[in-house]
Amino acid sequence: MAPRRSAVTEVEEEDEPQLAVLQFSEPLSWRAGRAIPTADLLRRLESLFTELRDMDQGEVDKNSVTKVAKELVGQNLIGHKDKGVRAFTACCLVDVLKICAPDAPFTPSQLKVCMSSKKYD
Repeated sequence: MAPRRSAVTEVEEEDEPQLAVLQFSEPLSWRAGRAIPTADLLRRLESLFTELRDMDQGEVDKNSVTKVAKELVGQNLIGHKDKGVRAFTACCLVDVLKICAPDAPFTPSQLKVCMSSKKYD
């Protein structure tokens, strides 16, 4: 016979907050020769930025941000020729860092590439 669960335990489990999950699912990276048109890329980055901006640190499933975080540190976005793409990328990176603090979803070498890019100067 299975042990009976108390009413207190059930109430505690119901009180746990549901974590928000990032809904953005469009690709931000591409293969050589198959670039995403700049207008589409700007639209996608703006959409991502809007969603990330409205998220609070303690209310987000940080694992849902990992995939997009890895795409944001790609050289295709950081070194893009369009200033708008670079600006939205930087804004999204800041929001990802805010949401995931103090455990950034980036390796030290990825952070170094982000911060050493001459395009942000």
